[in-house]
Amino acid sequence: MRRIDTNWLGVAEGFVTMFDHWSDATDMWDGLGERRVEKPVAFGGAFASIPVVHLSPTLIDAHSDTYLRLNIRAEEISETGFVMAVSVWDDTRIARLGIDWQALGPLDDPDEKWDV
Repeated sequence: MRRIDTNWLGVAEGFVTMFDHWSDATDMWDGLGERRVEKPVAFGGAFASIPVVHLSPTLIDAHSDTYLRLNIRAEEISETGFVMAVSVWDDTRIARLGIDWQALGPLDDPDEKWDV
């Protein structure tokens, strides 16, 4: 368990369309084998230390004739953002994928940032 020892808890959240490959066929829809898409995400402000990031798929438009094989990860997490990475493999066919994200972490206490 991670304890955040501050009264200044920050929460950042958003939605990312990872890809929309319905209108223009690409590897995520027509490809075979392992395929990967990455997108950088910025928090819009900085946390005091590296936050905890939670990802949740909220839009999946997949072909019904194949199994859904999907791996979603937050990578390279820093105080200012992270890289969202999605992998599929074998014959999985996904036309559209959207992911909600949430980051929770400590913020700086503005009252402690004074100089004498």
